[in-house]
Amino acid sequence: MGEDNSFQVERKFWDDAHFPYGFSRSGDFTLEQAALMEAHGHAYVALSSGERKPITKMEEHFVAFCKGDKEATNSHEKAWSRYSEKINCPKRRYSLTATVSKDVPIAESELEDD
Repeated sequence: MGEDNSFQVERKFWDDAHFPYGFSRSGDFTLEQAALMEAHGHAYVALSSGERKPITKMEEHFVAFCKGDKEATNSHEKAWSRYSEKINCPKRRYSLTATVSKDVPIAESELEDD
């Protein structure tokens, strides 16, 4: 089988939970990575979980990368690496409002007007 048969799936991949506006609009992926995720995301998920067995050398390298046996070297592995980083990274929420504890007593000198 040729390498052009790698990562073939019949439907596009969307992850509305993590990227509700799509991969290309998230700002987390290059346009190439976003296109690869949409076109091959289901294959990436199946290969990384062991649900699908690799059928080409490129898929075998991808599985080795997912297991941590090698670094990301091609565009498929780099796209999956970026996706994995983004969905596994805890999100930080920032607020511009300050909260005041109600348990802290206010000194009388703070209440007096000068």
